[in-house]
Amino acid sequence: MTVTACRMCGSVPAAAATFRGHQGFIIVMRFLSLEGPFCRDCGLATFRRMTSRTLVQGWYGWASFIITPITVLINLVRRGRVANLGAPQPNPFGPSRPPMDPGPRLLQRPMTIIGLAVPFALVVLIALLASQSS
Repeated sequence: MTVTACRMCGSVPAAAATFRGHQGFIIVMRFLSLEGPFCRDCGLATFRRMTSRTLVQGWYGWASFIITPITVLINLVRRGRVANLGAPQPNPFGPSRPPMDPGPRLLQRPMTIIGLAVPFALVVLIALLASQSS
């Protein structure tokens, strides 16, 4: 009998999901991804870590200003695949260890708040500069 186990901890149940990240640099950009299957706790931990980092590191480039929100939306959709799973249980057919700690919710992380402030501050700055030049 085959059971889909979490790639991080080996617990069951697990669901296939791929979480993405984006890092924008002034000239180049880097795309990140981590493919599952994940149990609920490891999946939420991965989603929160990658999305929070994307919100901080993703804005710094012309194309990145468009790609970052798309990456965050894709992660939000894929979050549902793991968030709806039951609590992780040890795998009866293979090795397992304790699942990752999901940590605080996404909007309770300081990095996320800073990451959301970056585009807001940029839009305010552009509006101020535009109003001064008129």
